Amino acid sequence: MGGNCFLVTGAQGFIGSWVIKNLLDLEHEVIAFDVHTRPVRLSLLLTPQRLKDIHFVRGDINNLGQIKKLLEKRVVTHVIHLAGLQTPECRAKPILGAEINVVGTVTLFEAIRAYKDQIKCVVYASSGAVLGTDEDYGSHPIEDNAPRIPGTLYGVFKVTNEECARIYWQDEGIRSVGLRPPVVYGVGRDRGLTAGTTLAIKAAMLGQPYEIGFGGLANIEYADDVANSFIACALKAPEGAPAYNMLGDVLDVDDMIGVIEDIFPLSKGKITCAKRRNVMANDVTDTGLQALIGPFHPLSYEEGAKRTANLFRTLLGEGRL
Repeated sequence: MGGNCFLVTGAQGFIGSWVIKNLLDLEHEVIAFDVHTRPVRLSLLLTPQRLKDIHFVRGDINNLGQIKKLLEKRVVTHVIHLAGLQTPECRAKPILGAEINVVGTVTLFEAIRAYKDQIKCVVYASSGAVLGTDEDYGSHPIEDNAPRIPGTLYGVFKVTNEECARIYWQDEGIRSVGLRPPVVYGVGRDRGLTAGTTLAIKAAMLGQPYEIGFGGLANIEYADDVANSFIACALKAPEGAPAYNMLGDVLDVDDMIGVIEDIFPLSKGKITCAKRRNVMANDVTDTGLQALIGPFHPLSYEEGAKRTANLFRTLLGEGRL
């Protein structure tokens, strides 16, 4: 089923770790490219023996020469680009955020340009943050081609990446797909504005109080489903440079807390949420993505939270949490 060579940037991150796990399950060759070398999150998902199947490369996403050499040496066929700073980091350090999220993406596309006959497709992480809130749109559900109205610098950087990808298709014929993940949860999610949807499950298991940093409705998707979508888009390698919304389970944070309390009854009253809303759009359609990779049904938060809790329990029992 495998046979392709995937370069994954930002490989030590949360989504990157899930992508690599699933690529190995499909028997593809994997090059894990990151500034960090310790597979902290990967170690939560893979055994030490499985980790040996990954070719780890420490590198800088802005190092054009290093990336070009890597593409040639390993005969990379597909790229999944996940390197980047998240919303709080971009707000705190906007220049660094632009250097990594925007310049880093352009650097990657420039490297790919030199090997565009070899590389079938690059799939990169855009974000639901490119859109406004549900109230900003008169027509619902919100389509892939709806006006992009980012409310954060992080969202602005992701809009820029979508436009850069469009120009690299227009000028160089490089096939790409931008995916706009919503709130993503699962084992390994420990950073970012919306990580509370995962950390609350962990806290409930440990009997600790925890406040999720936002309330109200949220479009939320399990990491395994998100990772599978990235891989499926890369293998489809469509013509052009489309960017697609992603849709998981849309529910209120209070209902998420209810799910967690059902899994861990002793946590009742210990998990709370802040009053401020998540500012991403929730009423989106993923018909474009489903048309490309085939119909699929993302896990409900109830089922995804159960899987996350079970994995946390296993890791705790093995002393690996």
